[in-house]
Amino acid sequence: MFSQSIHRYLFLFGCCALMCGMMLGAILTSLPQFIIVGNWLLEGDFKNKWLKLKTNKVFWVVISVFLIHVLGLLYSQNVSDGLNDLQIKLPLLLLPIVFFSTKSPSLNEFYLLLYCFLLGCVINTVWCYIYSFILHKNETIRHVSRYMNHIRLGLYLNVAICCCVYFIKQHTRYLTKVLFCFLILYYIFTLYTLGLASGIFTLFLLLIIFVMIVVFKQKLIFKGLAVVTLIASVFFITNYIKSIYNFQFTLNATAVNVPIHSSKNYWDTVINYQKENGNLVFVNINEFELKQQWKKRFIADSFDYSTRHNINRYYILLRYLASKGLTKDSAGVSKLLPQDFDNIKNNITNYLYPSWGNLHKRIYELVIEYDEFKNNRSINGHSLTMRLYFWHAAFKVIKNNPLIGVGTGDVQQQLNETYITTKSPLSAEWYKRPHNQFITITVALGIFGLLFFVFSIIYPVFKLRKQLTVLYFPFLIILISSFMLEDTLESQAGLSFFVVFNTLFISLAYNKAKS
Repeated sequence: MFSQSIHRYLFLFGCCALMCGMMLGAILTSLPQFIIVGNWLLEGDFKNKWLKLKTNKVFWVVISVFLIHVLGLLYSQNVSDGLNDLQIKLPLLLLPIVFFSTKSPSLNEFYLLLYCFLLGCVINTVWCYIYSFILHKNETIRHVSRYMNHIRLGLYLNVAICCCVYFIKQHTRYLTKVLFCFLILYYIFTLYTLGLASGIFTLFLLLIIFVMIVVFKQKLIFKGLAVVTLIASVFFITNYIKSIYNFQFTLNATAVNVPIHSSKNYWDTVINYQKENGNLVFVNINEFELKQQWKKRFIADSFDYSTRHNINRYYILLRYLASKGLTKDSAGVSKLLPQDFDNIKNNITNYLYPSWGNLHKRIYELVIEYDEFKNNRSINGHSLTMRLYFWHAAFKVIKNNPLIGVGTGDVQQQLNETYITTKSPLSAEWYKRPHNQFITITVALGIFGLLFFVFSIIYPVFKLRKQLTVLYFPFLIILISSFMLEDTLESQAGLSFFVVFNTLFISLAYNKAKS
């Protein structure tokens, strides 16, 4: 429709907008894809495009991820959910069609795309800081990421760090290297300050692999230093986590943890040994005085059983008083400060929580989850320990449908039924998918589907290993680590992470191999 140069500019504009926009929400992720696909359609020349695609084995392997989901729809009972799933996964088909039938970006254009991605990462994280630390006092770790799940944000930031390392090696100008060094420090600082624990773990994994590769060719003394450094790092991290665990669960030898037996108005339980900052939660409780004192201050937020049944507020108050080493009665409540009351109303269970960094908060949450799980208490809402029940239900479904799965549209329905029949301790609101992409694929499409999925990832690596940009390999490590603990392809942010980088890197390598 337009001249060849205009179509090229439209293609590059759409790609740049996508690389930046996928960091900034659903709309700015979707619109650039409409531009890219729309421009491809207006460009025409479909015969030549088809000739490029039909003999391209790599292309067909890449889009097989989408095609096997289409096949899975044929034997699904819930066609509506299946179609919704295919709609989410449509970029798995459309973007490879465009990229493999269009002239690849030049080296400078490739750099431009990565610059746009780095810009999107900066805009995203700056807004996270502004929203969480300036406009709002955000105390919930999971809400620090504004445009996507905090785990997805960690994936993107790790790729951004790898891109910066890549540019430091590629560029010769000193100031340019300094700029990318600064960006690396900024992204690492962001992983820490926003408490992106999974992102930090992935970064640590990348560093270990990188050091192993580099040191492998070095002299014995450097290998020894690397091993010592690695052991020291693991020791430091382990002790840091252990110190938080011990602070929470080593019982303090104080009077507040000794049950009061002088009055029948107090009660405690020897069954639930839950602690906050080393103090027992369910000991020395005067329920009548707690209700009375709280209702005097916040009648609209009362946990009086006869009116509101606000058990959550009651539970939070008990934990908060325990965290301060106070008895759970009028005397304990009288020692709370105005800020303490605000914290309790904001569902903060530990008075130290607002003073901790986000990473410390996240580790605190994880050790609490572990303690809850170990002592057979409620695990609802605990992202790590709930996965054990997600996987248990998923394996039950797989056992009944091992070869071809339950179909693209029936995954959630079959899991819901399994949660009920197995009497899972999870509440209905937490009847989720497995949070493991490999397991989710197996539930939907069976062992055959899993083999196709794994093959679609492995084949391009072996076929194009000499042409692939060095950036592809850390991306692949990050991708696989995300597949282990997340249903990465079941959300737009996760799917975009996979399809955009995977398609860009592989199509570049394929066209380089053909030239």
